Amino acid sequence: MNLTVRQLQAFVHVARLGSFTKAAQAMHLTQSALSLLVRELESALETRLIDRTTRSVSPTAVGLEFLASAERILDDLTHAIANVDQLVAQQKGRVVVAAPLVLSSTYLPGILAGFRKRYPGIELALRDSLPDEVLPRVKSGAADIGIGTFDDNEPDLGRMLLFRESLVAVFPKDHAFAKARKLAWRQLADVPTLALPRGSVFRDLAERGCADAGIGLSPAFEATYVGTLIGMVGAGLGIAIVPGYATALADAQTTAWKPLEQPVVQRDVAIVHRAGVSLSPAATAFVEFLQAAERDGGRPGRCPAINC
Repeated sequence: MNLTVRQLQAFVHVARLGSFTKAAQAMHLTQSALSLLVRELESALETRLIDRTTRSVSPTAVGLEFLASAERILDDLTHAIANVDQLVAQQKGRVVVAAPLVLSSTYLPGILAGFRKRYPGIELALRDSLPDEVLPRVKSGAADIGIGTFDDNEPDLGRMLLFRESLVAVFPKDHAFAKARKLAWRQLADVPTLALPRGSVFRDLAERGCADAGIGLSPAFEATYVGTLIGMVGAGLGIAIVPGYATALADAQTTAWKPLEQPVVQRDVAIVHRAGVSLSPAATAFVEFLQAAERDGGRPGRCPAINC
């Protein structure tokens, strides 16, 4: 049985207006075209829905029963279309964001709060993860987008640069480095250093900075979470090499930090998503919100080490 929306609309208009002429005018059709739609509907249902006389047009008993169902179907369809319109207008939907623990605890809270205020109808879900867990979440579809620092050679990913930030050294507040106007990589040669383990993007960047300065990197301690390294600094175990945003986790009463120079080593923080898969309107709205925050310089949680 192939019923069409136009057939249902034609029947409802005729039944409610009691006139083929008025119904045709309401639907901007000729009377013959509207009559054909009603006849096709009756043929498909194998029953008469409208009684036609020279003086009146009215629904049959079956037509009256069917009228309520037809109106409900059309109302449901109108509601469904309105929901799609709202999604396209970025008023509803759900966005799942995967990000490393540091960005999740420093950069994203302010972003999420601002986005929720702007788009209260969009549901947000944050998957705070270890750095090597972000891409698998995005590739599997468990997350709509990922935010972090990733290798450039990752296949099957769309990538948009969000911002760049320098690697910094975090040290005890009473350390001699606190009095230095600038801090060069080569000054780390004679102090115990704290770094992320081999295989991490930040360890690769730290080794590149040391190599370019002509020194080696042999950490006194390694840790998977940047916050752990900063905690070790507070305990006097060494100088931590971390991305700028991690300084938001440091206790300003006991620790200090400076960007590392000669050379300046920066990491790219990017937005990634599955290549070839269109972002939902809600996810698109979130990406655009992130990019606007960067353009406007209104990034929440910006720390002094950023973009030095």
